[in-house]
Amino acid sequence: MTEALIPKRRVITEKNNLIVITAWKVPVSKFYPEGVKYSFTFVHKNKRIIAFDNYNNEGHHKHYLNKKEPFKFISLKKTINEFFDLVEDFENKLEVEKNDKN
Repeated sequence: MTEALIPKRRVITEKNNLIVITAWKVPVSKFYPEGVKYSFTFVHKNKRIIAFDNYNNEGHHKHYLNKKEPFKFISLKKTINEFFDLVEDFENKLEVEKNDKN
């Protein structure tokens, strides 16, 4: 039986991007040694730009643009904070680029 640690949430940012986050408590296993399964996703113009997850028995990893790389999981809180830091950086970069064009 899984228990929602973070119930699934869909949020539209002030810059009209989509964030979908969720996390569950799951039985400790080979693929989920911390007993946690999660997905934090940021979508810009219908493309996944940033994601942190541990799905598909791939261990903890993050997606940024077209790159996927493992990362050291410390805690759910640290992971979600890193996710939101990258989202903020990405949206700020978009704002700067937009202003530079004007």
